[in-house]
Amino acid sequence: MDSFREILEEINSEIAEVQRPSHINDDVEVPHFPIADVVAHDVLMHRDVHFGGSFDIMLKYYSTEGNGIHHEFDDGDIEQLRALEKELGFDLAPLILQGHEAEKVSRAKKAYQKLRDVYELRDSPEKHTVRLLADIILSEEEIPSKEIDAIVAEGERMTASLIELLTAEDFYDELFPGYGMAPAFAAMCLGKIGDEKAIRPLFESIGKGDFLVEENIFGALRNLGKPAKEFIVSIVKSVPITVDNERAAMALLQFKDDPAVAVACLEALQGLSMREHPILALHLILACENLVGSEERRSFVGIFESSTTPEHLRVDMNAIIRSWKS
Repeated sequence: MDSFREILEEINSEIAEVQRPSHINDDVEVPHFPIADVVAHDVLMHRDVHFGGSFDIMLKYYSTEGNGIHHEFDDGDIEQLRALEKELGFDLAPLILQGHEAEKVSRAKKAYQKLRDVYELRDSPEKHTVRLLADIILSEEEIPSKEIDAIVAEGERMTASLIELLTAEDFYDELFPGYGMAPAFAAMCLGKIGDEKAIRPLFESIGKGDFLVEENIFGALRNLGKPAKEFIVSIVKSVPITVDNERAAMALLQFKDDPAVAVACLEALQGLSMREHPILALHLILACENLVGSEERRSFVGIFESSTTPEHLRVDMNAIIRSWKS
C-alpha cells in the first residue's frame, strides 16, 4: 500500500458476502421494530461500522456526545433496538440489512481497517503522507487542528492526496471514517496550503456535502484568492448554462466585497432568463450588492423594473437598491 489512492481502490473493490448466522433459519420472521424501519436500518449500520456491532459501546459513546453521533436518532432508538435484540437472542443486522446495506457496511468497516493498518507500515515518504491523512480522518476532534497543521506543514506535496480525499464520494457519508467531515478537513488543508491545482477539484465538490462541508470548501476557495476568483468568474459567465454556473454564483458570494466580482455577476445577470434559472439569478443578485459604479447600479435597477423579472426576485433586488440609498 503505497498511496491513499490504493486505499480508496481497495475499499471500493469490497463486495460483501453476508450470510445469516447458522442459528437463524431462513423462515425466521423479520421482527416488528419499535421505531421507524428506516431508522432501525440506519442505527444497525451505524452500530456495526463505528461501534464494532455493540449497542453497549454505542450507548456509552452517545452519553459522551462524541463527534460521531448521528443526529437523526437518539439514545431511545438505540435502547429499544438493544432490548429487541436481547429478547430475540441474536444479532439483528444479518437478518435485517439488505444486500446493498450490508455491502456498504462491509466497505466502511474495511475503510477503518485499511486506515488503521497504515500505522503498521514502515517509514517512507509515501507512508508518512498516508499516515497524516489517516490521522485527520480518524481524529475524534471536532476540528482536528493539530492534524491539519501537520498536513499544512508538508506543503504542496500533500495536494494530490488531499484532492483524492476531497473527491472520494464515500467519505461524505457519515457511515465512513470521519463521520462525513473528512472532505471538509481536506478542503481546509488545501485552502491553507494554497496550491492552485486544488481550485477545480474544490469547485467541483460544491454541493456534495452538507452545510458544514460546503462552508469549508467555500472558505478554501476564498483562501486561494485571486486565481480561484478568476476561475469562478469565468465559469459564472460561461454558456450554455449548467449546474456549474449555479455553483460558481454561490462560490462568488465569498468574494462579493470585490466590486469587480459584483460587475461580473451583473453581466451574467443581464440577458439571463430569470424565470428559467431562478436559483442562479438569486445568487447573482445577492452578489451584486457591492456594485459601486452609477452606470452599473442603473443597469441593476433596470433589471429590477423589467416586467420579465419574477416578483419573488424583486424582493431581494429591492433590498439591495434600498441599501444603496441609506
